[in-house]
Amino acid sequence: MTSSTFVRAFTILAVTGVITACDDPTEPIANEEELITDVTITLTPVGGGAAIISTIADPDADGPNPPNAQTAAITLDAGVTYNGTIGFFDRSDPADVDDITLEVAEEADEHRIFYVVNGLVGVTVPDASMDTDSNSAPVGLTYQVVVDAGTASGTGSIRVILSHYDDAPKGNGSVQSDETDVDVTFTVSVN
Repeated sequence: MTSSTFVRAFTILAVTGVITACDDPTEPIANEEELITDVTITLTPVGGGAAIISTIADPDADGPNPPNAQTAAITLDAGVTYNGTIGFFDRSDPADVDDITLEVAEEADEHRIFYVVNGLVGVTVPDASMDTDSNSAPVGLTYQVVVDAGTASGTGSIRVILSHYDDAPKGNGSVQSDETDVDVTFTVSVN
C-alpha cells in the first residue's frame, strides 16, 4: 500500500467514524412529539361552587372516537366567570401515566393553547386571562371562560388546539403554528 492510498483509506475511516459518532441512536431526539391520549379541562366558578371537569380520551391515539370520547358535556351558567386549567396526559400505559402538562409548562416559550368558541353567544376565553411565557406571550395552561349574564346562550363547543412552535418562533403567540400537538373539541351549552 502506498502512503497516499494509506492516507486516503485512513481519511475515509476517520470521516466514517465521525458520522457514526454524530448519529448515536441512544441520544434523545430534540422536541420529539409526545403521545397525548387525554385532555382534561377543569372550570371552577370564580365566586365559588363545584368545579366542572371534562376529559376527552383517545386511548389508541388515532383521534377521539365520538360519541364516547368526552367524559362529560360541559354546562356553563350565564353570568359566571370560570377559572380554567388544562391537563395533557399520556395514559397509553396505565401503570406509568405521563403528565405532558409539565413539559408544556417547561417549554412555555414553544407552546400556546388556543381556545376557539363555536356556536355559543356571549362566551369568550380572553387572551389576557391566560398565563404567559418569559416573553409575556399567552400560554393558556390557565385561563378564564367568561359567560355574559345578558347575552350568553346556545349549544356549541370549545375547540382546544395545542400549538408547538418548533420550526418557527412563537412571537406574541397570536398565530397558530403549523405544528399541532392536540386538536380536540369539547361540547358546551349555556344554562
